[in-house]
Amino acid sequence: MTQRTLVRLDFQDGFDEEDDRVRGYRSHVWAELDDGSRYALTFYSVARLSETLDYECSVGRPFFTEPGLIIVPEVTLANMEAAARALAAEGFLERHVAPGPR
Repeated sequence: MTQRTLVRLDFQDGFDEEDDRVRGYRSHVWAELDDGSRYALTFYSVARLSETLDYECSVGRPFFTEPGLIIVPEVTLANMEAAARALAAEGFLERHVAPGPR
């Protein structure tokens, strides 16, 4: 498998780091790689993931999942880029996340 490089993160509906950091999650993010492939990602902070799982359990759904889910300490641009860059280089995105439209 060829090593890929993250070119950029593309945020549907723009990006507001402070809002995303406070909410603790960001969905509708596309990781664009150097070969033109794109992968849909969702980022959650550890704290927000815990809150979400607690809620799901309280309504009888003892699990939580999202396609392309990545857990980061805090939802910041630096953390999201670092995670996407590492996962692209490891080939994780190509192996485990469904590609999106180019």
